[in-house]
Order: sequence, then structure tokens, then C-alpha cells
Amino acid sequence: MIYPVPQKNNLNGNIIEIDSIKLSGDYTEKAEKILASYDIDVSDNGFNVEIKFVNSRKTTYIEEICKLCNEKYFITADENKVLIEAATKRGAFRAVNTLAKLINKNELKTGVLEDYPLFAKRGYIEGFYGDTWEQSKRLSVMSLMAKYGMNTFYYAPKDDDYHREKWRELYPEKELGELKNLFDYATENELDFCWSIGPGLTYKYTSEEDFDLLINKIRNVYSIGVRNFGLLLDDIPADFQYEEDSKAFDSTVDAHIYLVNKTYNALKDFDSSINLTVCPTQYFGDENGYYISKFGSSIPADVSLFWTGAEICSRVQTVREADSFMRSTCHKPLYWDNFPVNDAEMFQEMHIGALIGRDKDLYKHCEGIISNVMEYAECSKIPLMTIADYLWNPDAYNSDKSLDNAHDEMLGENKDLFFYFAEHLGVSCLNRHASAFMSETFEKINFQRAIGEKEKSLENFRNYIAKCRECLNLISDTSVPLFEEMQKWVKKFSMCCDLMDAIYAVQENPDEEKKAYLADLLRKYNSDAVVLTGFCLRENAEKTLK
Repeated sequence: MIYPVPQKNNLNGNIIEIDSIKLSGDYTEKAEKILASYDIDVSDNGFNVEIKFVNSRKTTYIEEICKLCNEKYFITADENKVLIEAATKRGAFRAVNTLAKLINKNELKTGVLEDYPLFAKRGYIEGFYGDTWEQSKRLSVMSLMAKYGMNTFYYAPKDDDYHREKWRELYPEKELGELKNLFDYATENELDFCWSIGPGLTYKYTSEEDFDLLINKIRNVYSIGVRNFGLLLDDIPADFQYEEDSKAFDSTVDAHIYLVNKTYNALKDFDSSINLTVCPTQYFGDENGYYISKFGSSIPADVSLFWTGAEICSRVQTVREADSFMRSTCHKPLYWDNFPVNDAEMFQEMHIGALIGRDKDLYKHCEGIISNVMEYAECSKIPLMTIADYLWNPDAYNSDKSLDNAHDEMLGENKDLFFYFAEHLGVSCLNRHASAFMSETFEKINFQRAIGEKEKSLENFRNYIAKCRECLNLISDTSVPLFEEMQKWVKKFSMCCDLMDAIYAVQENPDEEKKAYLADLLRKYNSDAVVLTGFCLRENAEKTLK
């Protein structure tokens, strides 16, 4: 199976054996680059399968959502020819990525595949508090998310000085050049690039000078090709900071409406193709509250409006809530989904579980979902792949299978061993439980002890600890970027292995010296605030001491 799961896959005939490939028709240069990224060669000589691109109008409409689409495509395959039908470059891009996955999985068979996304906006935002990503990591995540069907990237790092603290200042030449490289790479990979600015900490709403500086900053970024912009008013003081503003406006929501409308009009005056996204100061909670209702109903209908849901980090996002938000604000919500981000109070957690808790029909009731990532770029890839799967085809989305595929993508043959560590890192706003397999293992071991099968219990415990030690050896290799980012949690896992060794030693021979050592290790483990393992480990240590 390939991910995201295609909508209608009827490639169920004979497997097509491919020795070499020839490309013909539109989009061939782009297709060759994509295939090369999957280690698939293209040749004009001696080929046995031709991939032909045809522009087709039947790929421009999606019946489920009654909307035009520039990402729909068909793949029709027989023994020596593969026909790709797409009406746009983006549609062809999606098709070639799917075809490459089918080839690499040896799942390309004769038949017809029809595919398209259901969520209109599918993407992620670099909007966390913490160290900003290195450029190479940004490009790496961007490339992977493009292959998984995302179509939107928001640039909004809280700790990029020129995004928030120094919002009045233009980017220096070097930083603007890096931003352009990122924009160009996003464009090449069919991602809509949205640059965002957060002036609210120091912005004076009555100041024409501040407004001119804001527009000048946006024009500066516009000069490198960007046409999508975000104005973020999140995480700023709820009250006015300047006396002039408090005299000019009845409330902060009035000032925010004034700023958004003035910015929107100024941007549309110099380029009507510009798109604007806004994050309000009330971006979660009661969707019928005074601030958000007045704000949403007072700004232009074509401004995208961020909303995180009932909570800052919402456990669920529902059709009911989205419809209520629409009635209150006259806007479909564009969800700023605070998963997998682990900043602020969550900094001791590592969120590499799968996306859960989002209604399957949500795509009909919202503008899209933009997921906020962690400061750990490599680690973010794992949950992001599951998010991409859900956003493309929510009806076929299976969180467990999607997560398994993400592990396979990141770890290959080591994914089964990695599981012994990864199963403890599912705790997030979506899920407060972890360590299911460890808990089952302890239950089995304790049952065997309870019925008098001590040696079998010790043997199973010894085998489990050995696997955890083998996993620890794997993830201690800091030359692997994924493992290097996880070292804080790897160290806690090392303590976990030591603790299990001590539990085993007491269960084998419960003398006082071993019990004292176990009690000391348990105190040290509990005093380390890094979140790892569920209650089952502590429970078994305490039972063993008794």
C-alpha cells in the first residue's frame, strides 16, 4: 500500500515489470526530476514502458466537494504504456509522485487510478517558540511533505527576529536571499508559500508610520516573488499599550479590525492577486465569543481566518464546531492545528504519534488544516506524514497504519526495533496514554509470576529488556539526525533500561541491597521531568519493592 492512500485505485491487473522508462508529452522535465528523487532512471533508448502526459479537462472537478481542483489526476496503465492525465503542473506533480511510489513498492499494475485531495489547504506552519530550523532542514521537510501531498507552507517562526521582535526592520540581504531560496524551493515542489509577520507586541494602531513600515516590510518580501501573506495577532497583550490607541478605539477588537482591513486594502491596491491570512488574538475557545464573532464578521470574506479549536492544543476538531464558527464569523475556519508542536509547557514531551481526533467529514466544513511543527525538524516528519495522509484522504485514513508507514519511511529495516522507544512518545494534547506494549508485557510477566511460573516470567522479562537495550544502542547513534534530536528522551530511555534491570534483579533475588539500589534508581527516574513511559513502569518498580 502507498500513502497517502489514493481515492480510487483500480490498478488491480497484472504487475508491470519495468526495466527502463521513456517520458513523452507535457511536464516531462519535471517528471524526470521527481522520478530521480525516487532513484528511478529515465532513458530514451531501450525502454519497455512509456509514460505519457496528456492535458485533460476531466481532472478539474471533484464531485464530493463540488469544487474545481488543480491537483486531480488519472493514471491508466497497461503492459507497456502509462498514461497520466492532468490539467495542471500541480496535478502532474502529484501523479508522478504516486507513480514513483507504486513502482518502488512493486504495486504498479494494469488498470486505472483516479486520485485527488479532499482538504483544500493541507500544510504546516513553522510557528513554534524555540530555535528556528536550519535552512537545510526546512528544505528536507518541505521536500517530504510535497511528496506526501501537502500544498501549503506558512513561514512564521516566533524566534525569527524579523518576523516578530524586529518586524519594522527589512530583512538584511543575506536573510532575504535565504527566504527567496526557500520560496523558490516551495514553488518548485508545488507548495504555496505564505510569509507571515507578527507586529502586535509593539504595533501602534494609530500610527501611520507603523502602518507604512508594515506595508514596506511586506513589499520587501513581495519583491522575491511571494504573493501569500499572513498577519498574526496571536500571543499579544489583550489591552492597549499606547494611550493614543485606547483613546481612538473602544476595544482591541476594533483596532484589530481596523488594521486588518487597512492592510487588506493596501495589499489589494498594489496587487489584486495577493492572498491574506489573519490570526486573531482570540484564536481558540468559544467560537461564538464577542471578540471572534465581531472580528470575523467585520473583515473581508476572502481573508483566511486561523482558529485552533476549543483549546490552544485541541484534542478534537469537529464538524459541529466548524459550522458554529462559520455562523459566528462568516468564515470557514482555517485550522492552525497545534499538533505536533511541543513548545511552552509541553517542552518535556516528544510528539511523534499519529494524528487522531479529527472528524472525517471536516474537509467539507473548513478551509483546511495547517499543522504547527516542533523545533525538532526530523522528529516532526513522523507525525506530519500521518497528517498529510489524513488531509488527502480522510475516509481511508488509518492512524496505526499511517504511523507504521511513517516509521518505515524514516527508519527502514530498523522500524521494528525503534518501536520499543517510539511507543513511549505518543503523549500529546491528542492522547495522554503511552507505553501500551510495555504495559502488556508487564501484565504477562506479572501473571506468570502470580501463577508460580517464575522462570518463564523472568525469561520473558529478560528478552524484553534485551530488545530495549538493542533499541537503545540504535537510537544512541547521534550521527543519525532523527536520533540526534531525540537525545533528551534517549537519556531518559537509558534510565528506563537501567530501572528495568534493577527490577529484574530484585525479582530474581530480592535481597535488601538490590532493593535499595532499585529504590534509588526509581527516585532518580521520577525526578527527571522528561516525559517517557506510562504509569506501568513506576507501578511495577513499586510492586517489586513491596
